[in-house]
Amino acid sequence: MALQYPYPADKFDLISTVTRSHGLKGEIKILPHRGVLDEFENYSRVALVATDGRMTDLLDIIRWRTQGKQVILKLDTIDTKSEADLTISMAVLCASQDHPGDEGEGHGRQLVGLSVWTTDKLYVGTIDSISYTGGHPLLVIVKDKKEFLVPLVNELVVDRNETSLIIDPPPGLLEINRG
Repeated sequence: MALQYPYPADKFDLISTVTRSHGLKGEIKILPHRGVLDEFENYSRVALVATDGRMTDLLDIIRWRTQGKQVILKLDTIDTKSEADLTISMAVLCASQDHPGDEGEGHGRQLVGLSVWTTDKLYVGTIDSISYTGGHPLLVIVKDKKEFLVPLVNELVVDRNETSLIIDPPPGLLEINRG
């Protein structure tokens, strides 16, 4: 089951999830949902939210650096490994006005309601929601009470217009969800 994070979506955008603490001085390792590591240069502050809705104020980013597909953040007020450990599995939010415009895949909430088609013109369903699980965001697509989970990655999303999203799923991806 995908983790859900209650937060004011009109004020914040969910950008990543804390995967673990890093080192002894309060750094955290996060996995950006869109796989865009350098977008952190656009942020000076982020908030953290837990699955139960507990949320921090906006915290200043002291420094950040990439490590593989993850980002290591040092946030103001988190100064020890013990404090950083408390943030594991929390979502990282940025203020909506700080979020850079998305190229290609679009903000998740802008995709909800779009119809999804394959490049072979097969109707998959309608995007019901976006699930953030710590890796890539997943499109939750519903058709005839069946749910399809499709990773929201540039490799699968071929095109988008005002009413639909065109995907090119690898063989077997959609069949996994058929009962």
